[in-house]
Amino acid sequence: MARPFVIFDFDGTVADSFVESLKSYNRVAPRLHLRQVAEAEVPELRRMSAGVLMRTLGIPMWKLPRLMIAVRADLHENFHCVEPVPGIGKAISELTAAGCDLGIVTSNSEENVRIFLSRHGIEGFQTIVAGSSIFGKATRLRRLMNSSGHPNPATVYVGDTAPDIRAAREAGAAAIAVAWGFSDTAPLNEECPDALCESAAQLTEAISRLVGAR
Repeated sequence: MARPFVIFDFDGTVADSFVESLKSYNRVAPRLHLRQVAEAEVPELRRMSAGVLMRTLGIPMWKLPRLMIAVRADLHENFHCVEPVPGIGKAISELTAAGCDLGIVTSNSEENVRIFLSRHGIEGFQTIVAGSSIFGKATRLRRLMNSSGHPNPATVYVGDTAPDIRAAREAGAAAIAVAWGFSDTAPLNEECPDALCESAAQLTEAISRLVGAR
């Protein structure tokens, strides 16, 4: 029987980076002539799809690449402030002990990911696919699954946004949504994930049900 392969998104799933990402957005927004986000708006914004969110904030599509580059650069400078999601280190240790192979697929930089994992003593990830790419996340997931030799039925992708769930589906992996990241449960549930976890403590049981971890 193939070892279960659990692939994680990073920002908002392993790293509790939502607050720092919002700070980065608010720092770069004025120079791109975009409005800043007030703290009181955050709960409602987390319930929106990406398209509705952009319209609400008045972000035209042509500005999105510049905005993403600026936010990533600012977040990179301040990534030392980001802490792990509560309980995620314990969950990762449990998955390793249960016989799972672990990987990360993220648009964040490999440098940020490795420094973060080392700083917080999080071990167990054999593969990290990081950095911006011309390929979508589904393509990167599929390539990682193929190169690692893990069959689709034994693979699950864990992410915090609706696009993460859609990418897992497109790649042929099971999809677990987590409710502690960038999206509220409403847009996540609309994508009908195979499981929705409210806390990191629920991950091991959910993954065991889906891909047979011991």
